[in-house]
Amino acid sequence: MQARITAHPPVHAAIVRSLRAGEGLRIGRGDGCDLKIDHPSISRAHAELVPMAQGWRLCDLGSKNGSFLDGRPVHDDVLPPTVWLRFGDVYCEFRMLDAAEAAAADDGARAQRVAATAHTARLDAVSGLDELLDASLRGALELAQCERGFVLLARDDGFEVRASLAMDAASLRRREFSGSVGAVRRALAERRTVVANDIGREAWLSSRASVVAAGLSALVCLPLHDGERALGAIYADRVRPGSPITMLDQELLEAFAERAALWLVARRATELLDAHAAADLDARRWDGIVAAHAGDER
Repeated sequence: MQARITAHPPVHAAIVRSLRAGEGLRIGRGDGCDLKIDHPSISRAHAELVPMAQGWRLCDLGSKNGSFLDGRPVHDDVLPPTVWLRFGDVYCEFRMLDAAEAAAADDGARAQRVAATAHTARLDAVSGLDELLDASLRGALELAQCERGFVLLARDDGFEVRASLAMDAASLRRREFSGSVGAVRRALAERRTVVANDIGREAWLSSRASVVAAGLSALVCLPLHDGERALGAIYADRVRPGSPITMLDQELLEAFAERAALWLVARRATELLDAHAAADLDARRWDGIVAAHAGDER
C-alpha cells in the first residue's frame, strides 16, 4: 500500500508527496524535512509519519503549534486510510492508495507535462499578438484546470484586458476584468505566482466584493515580466471544486508563462519595427508625391 499527503499552505500551490510502503516522512519548516512547509506556524521539525506493517502513525515532534487529526490534537496515533491533518495553520490531506490509484496519479503527472510541452509548442507556431495571447490563455486554463481567465497587458495608466475566455457576454464587450484585482496586484508587486486553492480560507481574498460576487473557489495569477518591467499577467479562476493547483502545476505554468513573456516581447518588438518601417515607407511615398507635385508646378 502506498500513500499520498497533500499540504495546502496559504497563498501557495499545494505540495504533494508520495510514500511507498515502509517509507517514513518528516514534516517541518527545516531544510532537512522530507515535506518542507515554509509557513511561520510550522516548527522546523514538526511531525513525522512513521511506517507500520499496515499503514502509518502520526507522531508530533514537540511542535509549538501542535498536530491535529480531523480537528483533534494528537501526539502519537494511527492514521486511518483517508484523513485531514493539520500542522499549525496548514491543512494536509492524507490518503492511502492502492496500486491502481498510485499508477493513475503518476499517469496524471505525465499527462500534465505532455500538455505543457504541447502548449509551448503551439506558441512557436503563432504569428500575431492576439493569437499569442489567446494561445497563452488557453494553455494556462487547461494546465490550471480553471474555467475562465484573462490576459492583462500593461499600459500607461494601468492594465487592460487583451484576451479573455469564458466571460459573460456583457463583460466581453466592455473588456472588463472581473477576477480578483487583489491577486493580480500581489502577483505583480511580489513578482511571484499567487495561488489560492481554497479562497474561503484566505482572509485577504474571501471578503473582497469581486470574489464574493463571482463565488470563486480557486485562482492562480502568473506575472509576466521583461527584466524589471511588468508586461502584465495571466489570471485564471474557477467556481466549481476541483483538484488543487500543485507545485508541479505551478512549475509547468511558470515555465509556460516565461515562454509566453519572451514571445510577447519578441512579437511586440517585431510589430513595433514593422510599424516604424511602414511609417517610414509612407513618409518616403509622401515625399515622392510632394516632390512630383513640385515638379509639375515648375
